[in-house]
Amino acid sequence: MNDAGLNSLDDGGLFPRLQQVYGLRANPLDMESPFYPDAMRHHALETLRHLSGFGDMALLLTGSPGVGKSRILAEMVRSESSRLEFHRLPAAALTTSQALARCLLAIAHKSLETPQNPREAIYGFFRWSEARARKGQRMVLLVDDADRAPPECLRTLLAAFLAADRGAAAVPVFSGSHELIAMLGLDEATTGVHQVHLRPLTQEEVRGYLEPRVHRASGDPANLLSAARLRQIHELSQGSFGRVKRVTPAIWLGMVPAASSARHFPFRSLLGFRWPALALVLLGLSWWLVSAQYDESLVPEPAEVAPERIRKSITIGPDQPASQPAPVVSAVEPTPPAPEREPVAQPEARSEPLPELRPQPELDTELAPGGDAEDQSGAQEYEVAESGTQVKAEPDFEPEPVATADAAFTPSMPERFVSVAEVRQREGVTAQFLAGFLENTATDFLEQHAEVAGLQYTRSKRQDRDWFVVFYGEFTDADTARSALAELPADLQSISPWIRPFGGF
Repeated sequence: MNDAGLNSLDDGGLFPRLQQVYGLRANPLDMESPFYPDAMRHHALETLRHLSGFGDMALLLTGSPGVGKSRILAEMVRSESSRLEFHRLPAAALTTSQALARCLLAIAHKSLETPQNPREAIYGFFRWSEARARKGQRMVLLVDDADRAPPECLRTLLAAFLAADRGAAAVPVFSGSHELIAMLGLDEATTGVHQVHLRPLTQEEVRGYLEPRVHRASGDPANLLSAARLRQIHELSQGSFGRVKRVTPAIWLGMVPAASSARHFPFRSLLGFRWPALALVLLGLSWWLVSAQYDESLVPEPAEVAPERIRKSITIGPDQPASQPAPVVSAVEPTPPAPEREPVAQPEARSEPLPELRPQPELDTELAPGGDAEDQSGAQEYEVAESGTQVKAEPDFEPEPVATADAAFTPSMPERFVSVAEVRQREGVTAQFLAGFLENTATDFLEQHAEVAGLQYTRSKRQDRDWFVVFYGEFTDADTARSALAELPADLQSISPWIRPFGGF
């Protein structure tokens, strides 16, 4: 189904029909407020705010189209314009390095001279932005839809920032799809770049986004957000804010057929696997037949025992009359013929019964003084009573591997470090100043404000990676925390720390 046509009619859209059917006072899908904080959106906004203000890393905001990247950037500009200087770099204008240099020099109110190298102009802009930050206001460069710009322009912009004083230079914020990582040439060893990823919404998160807007439009959430309609909205929107706005009006008006629902999709998906499953069954059956024939070919044939030849001799002498000769019979064991080569080795056929086996006592595994290593094997042995042949029994167990313990984490600043288990046991609230994946981000911030003894940091986990958080103080409530923050130096007060409970670390 074409999603672009779900929210458009010749008479000017679907909202007039929504007003007639449901009596809505406003279009709930055109409301920009309230800002949706769930699905890690508030956490992403706070991370961008903190790192843009006093971080030393370029920022990368990634996610599929329509998940709300531009909305988060707009909310950051709205809330931080008083202390940060934002400049937008349109991706359509960044066609070449020359065009990028013109955009940056226009911000600095300078012109690019014809003989000047564009690369030198870009690097010079970041050196100029360091002086602006030392005067009290830091610059932030917003590149929305950065995946539409040429990769060489993006890499030049990132390289110029990394070559400058990253704690004071203008911070580039790249927004786009996950392809930005490859376009910027980033890998696991790359430092100086922090990624914030936005995932699609779940079905309950779609409800949380639409419900306050339906209330403000005087709609009935029980009807408009019923289980069946909410399931259709989530399936067609795929967790994207943009697609939610397009498909929701058509679902509310019953313009989406029931067949588009995914209730029958599991059955259809099973039908699609029937031929691969049949092929797998036939393959297993053929393997079983071949295995059975191979096992039959390895069955040994019974060995033919040659009859024993007996040679008789008669001795006639003076001590024994010829009339009554005493026959002397001696059994001569013939030489057995060479055994033929067969699929498996056969034991030598003997006419006498096998000797009785009796168990030997189990030997100690430690070597006795003066003994040989071969006599100290520790396995149970059996001795043939008549011939002396020994048969060693194989051990019926194998030693289990010993698990090696992971190396313990050692903080770079143990005097300022607090374990996350100890932090979560505290009661009350604290003020969070910084959070990041690298420990040096936290320790650099602590070294810059070494005179503030109450600043500490801890280590938790986020996205299966280490997450370092710098916090200040231990307070009973938010008002007490704000009173204590008012006594800090002015540069720390301008950061606007996040007051949060200890149990949420």
